[in-house]
Amino acid sequence: MRCTFLFVFALTATVLAQSPTPTTVGKSERDSVIEALATKLTAAYVLPEAVGRIIQALRSADSAGEYDGKAPQEFADALGRTLRTAGPDKHFAVFYQPAPAVSSGAAAPSMGQRERLNFGFGKLERLRGNVGYLELVNFSDFRQQAADTASALLSTLANFDAIVLDLRRNGGGNDPMMAFIASYFFDPPPVHLNDIYWRDTNETSQFWTTAFVPGRRSARQPLYILTSASTFSSAEDFCYSLQNLKRALVVGETTGGGAHSSRGPQRLTQSFTAIIPVGRSISPITKTNWEGTGVTPDIKTSADASLSVAHLHALRSLLDKETDRQWKQTLQQVADDVSKSVSVPAPQR
Repeated sequence: MRCTFLFVFALTATVLAQSPTPTTVGKSERDSVIEALATKLTAAYVLPEAVGRIIQALRSADSAGEYDGKAPQEFADALGRTLRTAGPDKHFAVFYQPAPAVSSGAAAPSMGQRERLNFGFGKLERLRGNVGYLELVNFSDFRQQAADTASALLSTLANFDAIVLDLRRNGGGNDPMMAFIASYFFDPPPVHLNDIYWRDTNETSQFWTTAFVPGRRSARQPLYILTSASTFSSAEDFCYSLQNLKRALVVGETTGGGAHSSRGPQRLTQSFTAIIPVGRSISPITKTNWEGTGVTPDIKTSADASLSVAHLHALRSLLDKETDRQWKQTLQQVADDVSKSVSVPAPQR
């Protein structure tokens, strides 16, 4: 289970809503938080070779007075910035989260909230030329209602001749759901997508597509994935896996560069918690990941232009294979219309 932007934003909102809070964090508590961080980093941070550097950065910033006189959430934010800079690791975060007021799971969205957010699925649309478009805003927890929603929407994509998946606003989420969704774009024999090595338990989790999915697959249609700099964590995993398996073309911007995973917030003191990455992704194909570099698109363009670029590329791909003369004329007209506002760079892979 990865820490996601969705979770972080929810947790921050919950924390900030609490009152009253101390005016500033005293030296004794600052020292306790920093030492607790040092202990947990040493025990479980996924890159042990970076731990010494990170702890030194925390203590140096403290000695330099960078945390003096700060309100609790300001102190937490400052610690988070130090961690992310020294790591560097974008999954690091620290929160002011008093234990009596908020449990470790309080920030997780309720089932009702997940339903209102359609379990991470956004707009479904038929683009001209019978190209399907589906927005994935996040990968929800893998539960029956989420799987049912995914099955209904993903089965619909089988009606289209080419498919565009929009992950430009997707900050990550649940790896089992990521693998379940990916299964709809492959034939039944299971395909190895990704591994996550967990330093805290010295175990490796494997993620494969499934031999059975409810509904219909879209294993043969041309597939395009839209990305932006905000595409992060499990969303990057999805892009990286399908790109390296030659199943999809990634179109847009280089992604955020977060290939590590956490198990949720860890208690530091009675008032502070932290997200500490304890897992790292390992591709069975590249034997590495996208940490710090992001996923490089096959077709580089701005996030804003990526949908039009992918749509036009899909139309041209369909034109090359179409044998029905009347439908081919229709596709050509649509491609001509779309091309008036966009040019398609050649794939770089």
